[in-house]
Amino acid sequence: MRGANSRPCAVKLRFCPNSNDLLYPKEDRDRKKLIYACRNCEYKVDAIDHCVYRHSIHHTSAETTTIIQDVRSDPTLPRSSEVHCPSCDHGEAVFFSLTTSEGMSLFFQCVACAGKWKDEGSAI
Repeated sequence: MRGANSRPCAVKLRFCPNSNDLLYPKEDRDRKKLIYACRNCEYKVDAIDHCVYRHSIHHTSAETTTIIQDVRSDPTLPRSSEVHCPSCDHGEAVFFSLTTSEGMSLFFQCVACAGKWKDEGSAI
């Protein structure tokens, strides 16, 4: 787990000094405070930090990128009538950009034959 400044951190377990049992987080409704209380005796202590549980998920860009093979029917993608498909010479294509090893690249897919090409007509 990582804290606000990206240092690893963990929520610490607290134990009762009387019975050595685990202290559980509870709400003190009268004082509107978070406390830790023992379930076997009457021991209670105010919580210093207010973090009871932390669940951090870190994704890589490869996990969040999904490439759909046939993007012709995607209504959210822009279309261009200024390019011609190198396979069938049709004059309309859907286009989108992706991050590649060379940086950002523009890809096209023909709406007629589903042919794909990168940038200025170089086939992929």
